[in-house]
Amino acid sequence: LPAISREFGASNSVLQWVINAYSLLVAGLLLVGGTTGDRFGRRRVFAIGMSVFGLGSVGAAFSTSSEALIATRGIQGIGAAFLLPSTLSIITDVFDRTERARAIATWTAAGSLGMVAGPMLGGLVVDQIGWEAVFLLHVPVVAAALIGAKAVPESKDSRQQSLDIPGALLVTAGLLATIYGIIEGGESGWASAEIVGSFVAGGVLLVAFVVVELRSSHPMLPLRYFRQADFTGSFLVMLLLWLAMMGVFYFLTQYFQLVQDKTAFQAGLAIMPSAGAMMIGAGFASKTENILGPKLLSVVAIGSIISGLFLFMQLDIKTAYAVPAIALSLFGLGAGIIMTALTDTIMASVPVDDAGIGSAMNDTSRELGFALGIAILGSVVNGVYRSNVTDSVKGLVPEKAAHVIADSLGAVAHVAQELPGDAGVTLVGLARQDFVDALSVGFIGSALFIAVALVAAIAIVPNRMRSHQADGPA
Repeated sequence: LPAISREFGASNSVLQWVINAYSLLVAGLLLVGGTTGDRFGRRRVFAIGMSVFGLGSVGAAFSTSSEALIATRGIQGIGAAFLLPSTLSIITDVFDRTERARAIATWTAAGSLGMVAGPMLGGLVVDQIGWEAVFLLHVPVVAAALIGAKAVPESKDSRQQSLDIPGALLVTAGLLATIYGIIEGGESGWASAEIVGSFVAGGVLLVAFVVVELRSSHPMLPLRYFRQADFTGSFLVMLLLWLAMMGVFYFLTQYFQLVQDKTAFQAGLAIMPSAGAMMIGAGFASKTENILGPKLLSVVAIGSIISGLFLFMQLDIKTAYAVPAIALSLFGLGAGIIMTALTDTIMASVPVDDAGIGSAMNDTSRELGFALGIAILGSVVNGVYRSNVTDSVKGLVPEKAAHVIADSLGAVAHVAQELPGDAGVTLVGLARQDFVDALSVGFIGSALFIAVALVAAIAIVPNRMRSHQADGPA
């Protein structure tokens, strides 16, 4: 993100869209991706989605503007929305109920390995080649996945049902309108016609989606599943936790690079503890979920994440790396536990024929949490930083330069070079402190969402796992 910001002169809100163009389209289309896999074959849809994701990656690598990059990130998101639900659907079809916890733990651990390799390799190629190379790293991964998919048995829903196209269009448009309002509200003004209209449109579209699903003979999301505590509780808790954690991760990479002067490679290495701890958490959950149950495991996981967040609240400009390293480990441990336990809980709550819906809802909790976390917490942090830094640099730099700095911390170094004497050093110090102060407000916001997740886990998530796969409406 800092490298993209420097090349395109991208503001903080533009950087949010670089992330959310992907997450929003994934979240909005996951349900249609899941039902498409159930209808036409999960392996086939996985391969198509992976191919589209690869095309989007190549397009992103050759983008010449932030607008083009955001558009190609959206293409990646469309591909991911079709490939992701198929993975858990295939696991549900291939492994019986007694084996599935270990299979899902392995699935979670594979994601953790990606969290180790991705930031490290990504940071290395950003430093040595450029940000474009990060997207080209996807090409061999896509090729390997398409080859490996040949070993996967094909499976599909035994029923022949039509696709719910109106539902897919309504939920995607509704989410896009709502998130647009959250991200742009700080710059355009929360009371502006543009932002108010965005929220109103989003609300109307999402209500229309619910009405269409209630009346449809083949709904994309059968709303009856929300009557089940294991389905609803698991979805809600994971959404809230991913919302809280991704708001932290989004700014942490910028903190390491723009505040502590780490290279992209060093920043990638710095977040690795979360991945190793995530693998440990996944293994622990797979061995104990039938003994401890999803409710107790959720409470344990949330306790670990809250402890990590408390450490993040201690960050300052010169904080020693040990503090965020321990905090990241606690985040990863909690995420590994809760992903394994609650993913298995969701997947057991729907019949095998609807595995695509269960998988899509599981992935939606994560991707929607990503998008909302970056939109909500990102807007809070950006707003506080913009207000603080504008006051701090008043009189030190021209008004136009102050606006540039307020839009992006990455622009501070360039502006500082133009100042005489020690004024540049003073400017950098002020801006960095204002950014860290804004992060503290964001961490408080994360804590509020985690507190709600804890209440939901205690109140809704069941004490015990299902011993048998659901075979029809509850």
